[in-house]
Amino acid sequence: MSAELKTGQSGATLILTVSNPGGRLAHPDLFASAVEALEVAERDDGTRSVIVKGLDGLLSVSGNLRDLAERRLPAQDALAQRIERFASWLDALRMFTKPVIATVEHNADGAGLAVALACDFIVAAESARFSVPQLTAGIAPDSGITWLAARGLPKALAYELVLAGATLDAARLYHAGVVNRLAENGKALDVAIDLADELGTLGAGVFARSKRLLEEAATRDLLAQMRAEGDALVELSR
Repeated sequence: MSAELKTGQSGATLILTVSNPGGRLAHPDLFASAVEALEVAERDDGTRSVIVKGLDGLLSVSGNLRDLAERRLPAQDALAQRIERFASWLDALRMFTKPVIATVEHNADGAGLAVALACDFIVAAESARFSVPQLTAGIAPDSGITWLAARGLPKALAYELVLAGATLDAARLYHAGVVNRLAENGKALDVAIDLADELGTLGAGVFARSKRLLEEAATRDLLAQMRAEGDALVELSR
């Protein structure tokens, strides 16, 4: 059975589920479908937040780890298409103006971890695990994980995951401020829906503008950032 993106709804929250039984290399069409779903949700006033689940169905955008370790690489054009479409999905998550929550019930490894870090919030079950297994397979990391880990994780955790090939549990990432909510096993989606309902009470314009300020802060000095905050204050007061 091929990978697919399933959609569901809980109140004003769109739920996107990566369904990839039997393998963790998703077809690039799945990434394109995810971008399209976010574009539709962006325009839909009835959708106030998005949850992404099923991330244990993703591992690498480049290929099967065993094949890559044995230097059996995909065709260059096919690899380029995978990279571009996956990057488009990550960018769509990062730029989405409504709250996006990743749920991790089991594992988020490699590409799955990249998707989680591209979301605004992460809800993980107590037994969830996070890793970047490419290093232990003797290959370079992919799926944008080095870019996202460098920006979304404390340096010590980023290095431990990417350079030491460590597997970290949800509790450690929760105490490090990376995971926002810990859930009982089997309850990650329920906790994520509760969080989405809380976030849905915020003004859409305020959330979108504040997220944009956070995303752009690294490109400005302090004074420029404060001026941007002032511009946002004026804009939202109109």
